[in-house]
Amino acid sequence: MTIAAPPTLNASGASRAIEVLGDAWVLRILRTSFRGERRFSDYMRALGVSRAVLSERLERMCHDLLLEKVEHLGGHPEYRLTDRGLDLWGVLIAMWQWERHWGTGVDDQAPVHDRPRSRLVHLGCGKAIDPVYACGHCREPVTPFDTFAAVSIEAVPADADAASRSARKRYRKSRSDDRGSLPTLMRAYGDRWNSALIAAALQGKRTFSELSEATGIWPAPLSDRLEELQAMGLMRAKSYAGSRQEYRLTRAAIATYPITVELLQWGDRWLWENRPPMRITHRTCGHALHAHWLCPECGEALSRTSVKIE
Repeated sequence: MTIAAPPTLNASGASRAIEVLGDAWVLRILRTSFRGERRFSDYMRALGVSRAVLSERLERMCHDLLLEKVEHLGGHPEYRLTDRGLDLWGVLIAMWQWERHWGTGVDDQAPVHDRPRSRLVHLGCGKAIDPVYACGHCREPVTPFDTFAAVSIEAVPADADAASRSARKRYRKSRSDDRGSLPTLMRAYGDRWNSALIAAALQGKRTFSELSEATGIWPAPLSDRLEELQAMGLMRAKSYAGSRQEYRLTRAAIATYPITVELLQWGDRWLWENRPPMRITHRTCGHALHAHWLCPECGEALSRTSVKIE
């Protein structure tokens, strides 16, 4: 019999995805790779990144099997997206959509390389679209308000406590380059601490202790990141009678829900050897959530090869 336990971020594909992708330069390199760039010099020109930082990130991404380094006799090597890297297309679509409505798409001061492309075209019907994130079973749009998560105790790895302690140590060492100058989405999902907190808050965690337990972040850095998320307009603190204080997501943060679900689903597919312990249920139809992108014009389910960002 499967027993539902309180969901914890450390027991989800999202946590493992964040370990791999929770870095602003990794996300920028991925986005640039999807735009067709492959060579070291092309990344430097497109991103304005230093040689040392780019070298380290490309090496890390090859180690994590997101990119493959292809050597050419007498020519420059290329970095090509692997099947694992290509499968992140849904995450990139979610980020593109958020940037258009909430981020650099409405910020005239944003650097060119951080601005979203102007439109997404569904090649199936030829229309420029704003895709809909929907349940794969009932095809109704998905929001955090009509889903809930539970963890199966039987499926939680035996070393879950050790993984939680490892996460605490890793979070203490986590850092982002020039975080203060990054666009909001890169400061949020390009940082392991911030992205973990948003994911936990989307699961319904609100108090300091709940957020700490769900993410494994120690109190001091947790306080710092909660302040940062409030400054970015992604969280707001609300005090109640006595000393109780809750942290709630703003509308802009709630709109990142498809990003978190895409990270979780990608992490479940690629980073769990056995059955993932976290299950998200869609209240509307009562089925396990397998969300995907739909074309609002023709209703067709989108795929990596059926869309083009221009």
